[in-house]
Amino acid sequence: MKHFDILKKIPCNTRWRTVVLTVTVWLFLSSAALATSPTMVNVGVAALEDQVVLNARLIDGFTDDILEAIKTGVPMTYIFHIELRRDISLWNDSLISSNTVTHTIRYDSLKKIYFFTEKGNDLLHKIMTRDEIRFRQMMLSLENVPLGPLYRLNPNEKYYVQVKADLQVDRFWFPFNYLFFFVPFNSFETDWAKSSLLSIDPDMVENQEAFNAKPAPGDGPNDLKHVIRSFNK
Repeated sequence: MKHFDILKKIPCNTRWRTVVLTVTVWLFLSSAALATSPTMVNVGVAALEDQVVLNARLIDGFTDDILEAIKTGVPMTYIFHIELRRDISLWNDSLISSNTVTHTIRYDSLKKIYFFTEKGNDLLHKIMTRDEIRFRQMMLSLENVPLGPLYRLNPNEKYYVQVKADLQVDRFWFPFNYLFFFVPFNSFETDWAKSSLLSIDPDMVENQEAFNAKPAPGDGPNDLKHVIRSFNK
């Protein structure tokens, strides 16, 4: 009864203004979320030393609302789900290995510094920057994410890598602890994006030096050795 009495004391006009404002904010955020369609692109696989590694990029990952929330100090985390699978005709593809990578950004408005953290299996990077363009690039890019050793791949089989992303928001951070129905951020999720089919070059497998060769200065992962062959389905 006490809660009811308190509600009765609030002027009717005030209650209606509050409801209208809440609905307006929800509709605005919902339309903003629908205006963009985040997508994983440039999914590529390479051999780095003795590891299979993934490279990919998330586009349309930042809306104005997300950037504004980051500027107010709300930590944002992109979660990348990555799978290396063996292609099997007429059957469900077999999971060979997986990795879950998180990219978290937190902005310190007093120091005007972005704190970026990348975590995953055999992966940990912590970087501070004042450059907004750089933090966006780091948040949206996957570079040389390890997926497992090359020896686990059979030269007689075909494989592919798939990746998707979603967004995690600290719901206990103001104002999300009040906007409990904050649908737009929580519904942020991409479809699976796949690489072309891959295989191991048997000639390179026989050459053990290919698995142990170290990159020359300035060489990228694709320049190390041509162990992995890719082709269209």
